[in-house]
Amino acid sequence: METVPAHPLSTIVLFGGSLVVPLLAFATYYWSGATLRKSIGIAVGVAVWGVAVVLFARDWQFHLGSQSTVWIFIAANFVLPSVLVVVFRQFFVGNGLSLAWLTVPHAFRYMGGLFILENFLGHTGTAFAFTAGFGDIIAAVIATTLLLQILAGDRPGSFIFYVLIIFGTVDFLVAYSLSFLSTEGVGVPLLTSGGAHYMGLLPLALLPFYLVPFAMAYHAMMFLTLRAKSKQPELSARAE
Repeated sequence: METVPAHPLSTIVLFGGSLVVPLLAFATYYWSGATLRKSIGIAVGVAVWGVAVVLFARDWQFHLGSQSTVWIFIAANFVLPSVLVVVFRQFFVGNGLSLAWLTVPHAFRYMGGLFILENFLGHTGTAFAFTAGFGDIIAAVIATTLLLQILAGDRPGSFIFYVLIIFGTVDFLVAYSLSFLSTEGVGVPLLTSGGAHYMGLLPLALLPFYLVPFAMAYHAMMFLTLRAKSKQPELSARAE
C-alpha cells in the first residue's frame, strides 16, 4: 500500500467527510419523503461503493497493468453514479427530492481548499491545486448562500440552482483534466510542478474517487429535480 504523508487536517477532513457521505444519502431521501427502507438501502449502497473505492485506492490499482487502466477506472467511477441517476431517474429522483438536501454536499466543497494546502507541502501540482481549490470554494459559497436563503424561509429561483450545477460541473471537469495532464507519466511541463500524481493515493484519493463523484451525482439529481418541479407547479413551492 502506498499513501501520501498528507497534512493531518487533510486526513481528518477527507476520512471524516467520507464517513458522512452514506448518512447524507440517507438524510436526502428520508427527508424528501422516501420510505425508511429505500433510504437505508441507498445509504448502504453508497457505503459499499465507498469501501470498494477505498480498497481500489489502497491496493487494487497497484495490481493493474498500466496507468491508463487506472485512469479508465477513474473516469468510469466519476461518471457512473450520475449515469445511474439519469438512467434510473424514476427510482432515484421520481417527482423530485429536497433541493435543500441536494445542495448540502456542495456546501462542503470548502474542503477543496485542501488542494492548496497540499500544494504547499508538494503533494499536488500548482495549476491543478489552485484551479480546483478556488473553483470548489466558489461552488461552496454559492451553495452556502442558497442554504442560508432556504433556512431564512426564502425560496430561491431555479436560476441560481442551475448556476451551481453548471459551475460545479465545469469545475469538476477542469479539475480532472488538469489532474490527468499533470500526472506522472503524462508530464505536461507547465502543470507538473508539485506532485499531482499523489491525488491517486490515500487519503487524497478520497476526493477524486469518492467525494467528487458523489457530489457530481447530486448535480444530476438537482437538475432532474428542477425539471420535475417545473413540470409540476404544485411541487415547485417545496424547496425545503
